[in-house]
Amino acid sequence: MKTINKYGFYQLVLKIKINMTITELYTQLENKDFQDHQTGNLFFPAYMYMYDAQKEYEIDKEILDIKNRLHRPNNYLDVMVIDLFEIFCDYLKQEKFGKSNKYDFYTANELKKPEAVQKAIEKDAYNDRFLNYLDVKIKEHLENANTYEVAYVFVKGFGNAFPYIRASRFMNNFEKFINGYKLIMFYPGEAKNYYSLFGLLKDENLYRAIKLINA
Repeated sequence: MKTINKYGFYQLVLKIKINMTITELYTQLENKDFQDHQTGNLFFPAYMYMYDAQKEYEIDKEILDIKNRLHRPNNYLDVMVIDLFEIFCDYLKQEKFGKSNKYDFYTANELKKPEAVQKAIEKDAYNDRFLNYLDVKIKEHLENANTYEVAYVFVKGFGNAFPYIRASRFMNNFEKFINGYKLIMFYPGEAKNYYSLFGLLKDENLYRAIKLINA
């Protein structure tokens, strides 16, 4: 079923019966037809794999395992794994701010002026400067893949990045950059009428990323 979200985009609404297991996820990702970035519902190549936040460490290991298995000759894929929190911190560290950088400035002032710092960090998180920085990193990976194909970019780290980066708003801002690959987001939570981080914190309204399920 399709509905129109507040941004005017079509949003796919799926009735989730059974969440896809990590084994089923790998089976989906090694499917040759699914690896084609031009295939997908609504022609929008962004997918969300939701998991129990208590399995964070386990999922982290599974992500690396999937990356390594897809790299083998029977698939020959070079999957890029992005920790959104880490790459955002790297971005802030290279952003000059006075005699220092934004990361050090925010760290030094977050206890003294928490609201002002959070507001400034959120502004940086959705600024095109950061999104372009992320896009350049992905393009560099694509260009350096040599004979390997890059069908997927995995994005994790939404738990650590909260509340500065929220999944729905991030995708709304970053979707214009997605080209030539499928984005697979790993989200530690569930979807109700909104994203629920860790199954406890209300994140934001649902975005049109397609939830990976065991159909």
